[in-house]
Amino acid sequence: MHPITLNPTHSLAIDPYEKLRLRLIIYKNDEEYVCRKESLYKLKQFLTLDEGRAFKGRLQLLKHGDDIAVEVKGELIGNISKAALLASLEA
Repeated sequence: MHPITLNPTHSLAIDPYEKLRLRLIIYKNDEEYVCRKESLYKLKQFLTLDEGRAFKGRLQLLKHGDDIAVEVKGELIGNISKAALLASLEA
């Protein structure tokens, strides 16, 4: 998968993990920093919300309209659009 740049040092990649599951990976300086394994269904369900929070733990996604904030360990590291995340899920 093609990574999505979040800021100069962080990027987000989405890789297949198991049948109907994905692995969301945050890279810091091209090294794996944190990851989250989640079902495709739950991610798509999150994207249908107008506002909401996905996941508990170190990696979290916060949605406000069409913008998605990416938090790692409680720190905002970047924003992506709903369209960019959907495109990565369907690639």
